[in-house]
Amino acid sequence: MSDFDELLKATEAYTMAGIADCITCSTLVLEAENDQFFTGQPQRLLDELTCEKKLIFYREDESAGEHCHEGAMFLFHQRTFDWLDTVLAS
Repeated sequence: MSDFDELLKATEAYTMAGIADCITCSTLVLEAENDQFFTGQPQRLLDELTCEKKLIFYREDESAGEHCHEGAMFLFHQRTFDWLDTVLAS
């Protein structure tokens, strides 16, 4: 790849479209309110999943609205590990 734009273009072919329904394990999908990179993708994935699934939405007013929930890692860890505790306990 010669530049970043070329790299981004090359990654467009890699999606979950048409294969998300093959996932059979419980799946956690995370969405940040102001995610500048993947707007709308978490919901599209959630809609395609047929397994047990959960969406956790991180809001700006929690300081968790940015991509990867930057600024709220404690909250991210708390919610993610709470979900794991629930899934692994069943």
